[in-house]
Amino acid sequence: LFLGNALQVIGLKTVPADRAAFLVQLTTVMVPLVSAATTGSFFSIPLRTWIACLLAFSGVIVMGFDGKDISGDLSSSLSSITDTFTGGDLLIVLAAF
Repeated sequence: LFLGNALQVIGLKTVPADRAAFLVQLTTVMVPLVSAATTGSFFSIPLRTWIACLLAFSGVIVMGFDGKDISGDLSSSLSSITDTFTGGDLLIVLAAF
């Protein structure tokens, strides 16, 4: 608990609070993934849960665009997402895990 909170506080030095709050909600995606990994079967998690995880992860991707111009091909748009992903974002994601 301390480590997660410390990572989040350090990450907040470089990440806006609204983006950090959204990234922390990745626990919604990580809990079913960890559960499926520990049970050894992805089929032990209901389909509705996986759909919810995809929706939540899609929201994180949309947040990654963060006002960038997304016209053009898909690969350049996706590379613009990775360009906006900072070390602070990584700390926040690790705090969610």
